[in-house]
Amino acid sequence: MISKVGLERIALLRSDILKMARYIQNICNKSSIAMLERNEHQARDVLYSDSVIDHYQIELQKTIISLTGILTPTGKDLRFLTMTMSIVNTLERIGDKFVSICELAMVLIKKPPIGYYEKLRTMFDGVSLMLKGSIDNLVDPSLLEAERLCRNDSNIDSLLEGVRNDLLSNMEQSPSITSRAVDLLRVFCDLEEIADLCTELMEAAVYIDTGKYYRCMNDIFQPVDFKAY
Repeated sequence: MISKVGLERIALLRSDILKMARYIQNICNKSSIAMLERNEHQARDVLYSDSVIDHYQIELQKTIISLTGILTPTGKDLRFLTMTMSIVNTLERIGDKFVSICELAMVLIKKPPIGYYEKLRTMFDGVSLMLKGSIDNLVDPSLLEAERLCRNDSNIDSLLEGVRNDLLSNMEQSPSITSRAVDLLRVFCDLEEIADLCTELMEAAVYIDTGKYYRCMNDIFQPVDFKAY
């Protein structure tokens, strides 16, 4: 049986993780402005945020280790405590991807654009919705919402594939754009990886809520059959 003080410390940990998640959301918005509006100020803000993200991660890891050593939770509280390290690390990886995007933005801003504005906006919009949905799911878990967001991941994958093929074709026809095209493709790839990381947050949220393992596989959110392994 966990004490009232223990429950309060778990509640505080939930709140602190949510603060980190909302901070990452803000970085997502700044990264979008940096790329779409070629805004160097916003890009620099995100680069400076890297140390803040690392601080969040380190402090939360310390708290998680401390609580794991002194509390004996059960049920959802136990599942939450066992999954928090994974959630925090996933949030940090998402933050790192946005930092990477803004590093590329700093390079691309100094060069003439080569297009793909609308596709980049569509990609950012899709990833932003997935990030918001996955964070909201940490607060208010919903299997139906997780299923919907998992299906959205296929749109991100398809967009990346189309852009990759188009950029490769354009590089063959216009070798002078190669360096810019490669950097732009890396931005699209980073966004696709962020979408994949969002599915990991959804998987963690659903496990905490239901006690059952689900995976977003082939863009279908489905229970894991361990007998198949």
